[in-house]
Amino acid sequence: MSEPTDQSPLQFTAQPAARPAVETPLADALLAASASTRASFHALPVGRRASIRTSPLASSFDALFGSGLYSETTITAPPLDTFFFPHRSLARAEELAARAFGATGTLFVTVGTTASNQIALEALVTKPDARVLADKGTHQSIHFALSDKHAAVDYIEPRVFCEHSERAALALSDILDRAAAAERAGTPYDLLVLNGQSYDGVVYDIPAILAALAEASPSLTNIFIDEAWGAWSYFHETTRVRTALHARSAAPALERFNVVATHSAHKSLSALRQASLIHYSGDPALGEQLRLARYRHHTTSPNYQILASLDLARAQMELEGDALVERSLRLSRLIADTVAADPDLGAFSVNDAALPAALAGHVAIDPTKLSLRVSGLSIGAPELRERLYSQHALYVNRCTPTSLLLNIHIGVLEEDVLALLDALRTIQQGLRPPPAERRISTSFIIPYPPGVPIIVPGEEIGSDTLRRIEAVQSAGARIYTIENRAR
Repeated sequence: MSEPTDQSPLQFTAQPAARPAVETPLADALLAASASTRASFHALPVGRRASIRTSPLASSFDALFGSGLYSETTITAPPLDTFFFPHRSLARAEELAARAFGATGTLFVTVGTTASNQIALEALVTKPDARVLADKGTHQSIHFALSDKHAAVDYIEPRVFCEHSERAALALSDILDRAAAAERAGTPYDLLVLNGQSYDGVVYDIPAILAALAEASPSLTNIFIDEAWGAWSYFHETTRVRTALHARSAAPALERFNVVATHSAHKSLSALRQASLIHYSGDPALGEQLRLARYRHHTTSPNYQILASLDLARAQMELEGDALVERSLRLSRLIADTVAADPDLGAFSVNDAALPAALAGHVAIDPTKLSLRVSGLSIGAPELRERLYSQHALYVNRCTPTSLLLNIHIGVLEEDVLALLDALRTIQQGLRPPPAERRISTSFIIPYPPGVPIIVPGEEIGSDTLRRIEAVQSAGARIYTIENRAR
């Protein structure tokens, strides 16, 4: 790509010089359209850099957005595709995404998973006062959507199982008991809503939950899983088995479920901000309901760069997802092992409390979400978070009073991890309380009765000794301190 000048528009190359054979139909179409369009008499003045070419702000535009901003277009079909009724490059890109994730169908969304959740629930809650059993720990967008639909919602409260990370999860027995009771009462639930992978690393084994639910509530068929943080999980064998879209293929008995899952692709894949995916598995009619809901709720000005980034992100994970996830897993282990073994990191520890019995079997901890406890510093986790950013240019989003959450996503590199560990060492060196000075007795310390020294000259006075002296005094004995006069 040539450098932009004030005299000529940007030039685009439709394809890299060489790359592995992988289909990216929407990304290719956007590149081709950007390269072949001289001017647009429709919209988007900044397209091809036209409106800023001679602007004194051009350098700021270029520095912030690079050439990608200028490839954006409002061209639809032809030569690209219509967003709401795709039948060309976008339709093919969504088809490839569905195949990659193991879904019956997939819809692209450019306005974030908040909107994707609203679209999904618009399609799933189709009657007034629909009965919904919902995880109370889901994203606010789900609560708002269910309220707007006037659904009859019964919430299940997650159980906090780690006070430092504040991680919480539903007990399987709570889900099954509520579903079975509704079935016995003749008022089964129409929909189950779960937060499949939480912000702080709690992961449900969705196939295991649905297998138990199939017996507890035979009438329940519709399942909605918010997997906003879990798109990456589909591309590694150790994590794929717990995912929502894997559930229907896990056992024949689970094929009766209609499953909808949403992914914030920008959170864990190489996609642009607000890039989101809605997947469905099961009844094809559900796909039509989702498309209609997207038509009702989505902006009519979708960002084609975001759409193309979804196409490219899917292709990347098919090509190298296993290796990228494996790197994240390795770097997570490197942090945990180094913190455990390095005395210069002794002020920190990784929260790894065992799951209680009520959660064992259907709950796991995402190994790429590390909860780092801060226990040996003179500051708490919030101030540590601020220092990491202001002094070391390392950003951590989530913290509790005692712990930081480290998200080791596929964009975290080994040099980033080493920089984090070095920063923690530096902060510990500057803030960890100095070791207590050893106190050596120069006297005999003797309780009477019985007149037997507790300490003789030259011995260290430790905390155990002080507690023993206090106990002797509490029992009524007197303490005599006799100076050592030996020379």
